[in-house]
Amino acid sequence: MKTVDIPLTDPAPKPRPDARCIVNQLLETPLYQRFREAFGELTGMPLAMRPRDFWQAPLRGEKRENPFCAVMAEHPSACSYCFETQANLTESACEQGQVVTCPFGLIDIAVPVHMDSQCIAFLHTGQVFPRAPTKAQFQRAADQLKKWKLDITLPEMEKNYRGAAVFNRRRQDAVLQLLAQFADQLTEKANTLLLRTRLDEPPLIARAKKYLREHLTETVRLEDLGTHLHVSTFYFCKQFRKHTGLRFTDYLSRLRIDRAKQMLQNPNRRVSEVAFEVGFMSLPHFNRSFKRITGTTPTLWRQS
Repeated sequence: MKTVDIPLTDPAPKPRPDARCIVNQLLETPLYQRFREAFGELTGMPLAMRPRDFWQAPLRGEKRENPFCAVMAEHPSACSYCFETQANLTESACEQGQVVTCPFGLIDIAVPVHMDSQCIAFLHTGQVFPRAPTKAQFQRAADQLKKWKLDITLPEMEKNYRGAAVFNRRRQDAVLQLLAQFADQLTEKANTLLLRTRLDEPPLIARAKKYLREHLTETVRLEDLGTHLHVSTFYFCKQFRKHTGLRFTDYLSRLRIDRAKQMLQNPNRRVSEVAFEVGFMSLPHFNRSFKRITGTTPTLWRQS
């Protein structure tokens, strides 16, 4: 096992658009649902599988979520700490499971799930201590909480903080090995689903995706696409949602945001310039779409 604390960097390129659909299918399988429940009963820790491009606290709202972490996730300033930790974790865990320590001393674990030799999701768990926390350790945490002026009761927060489970290095290794073996099963299942998707995807959908990629920076109207494909817009929308799991507009927005994220890596490109070049007609629309898909704003994403 390798424990890392690395600087926040730009995430690697997102997987293909059909990866999210595959992940959603995996979440519905008895294989995943039964393992998640058994894992929780065995370890007492939460477990969640999230797509690689998931930009929110991955364990928020999950069964067995650490109460201290749950409160932190409710406050934007505190949540930014969690967000940075998760970004560091997933950046380093695309090939094998990793462990990082958050600024409050809790550890988070991520193990990659692959499809077609590409990381498409992570199994997330953690919110435990590598060793029992001390009174002084909580005091440092409390000082930070006071700076944020959170509407919380410190005695209750201390109870939640110091009540978190402790997993030493040996137990962390065991969790990593267990999740790695399960990730291998999910990878096999994902590849099976991908093959089935490729076989089942009608030529209509393949042609539509190709058209969208080639006209990404232009104004793409549903009527024009229907004319190009020689089908009614109603029929096309129904088939597109059925085979991709996304509405036409959502799929197009994700393609454009993917392109925008690549362009934003250039610090000399203005956000407004990027927005119009990837096909958005207004900056507010671009900002709303970017935050909805990534969980943050274009400016903050670039700074990270």
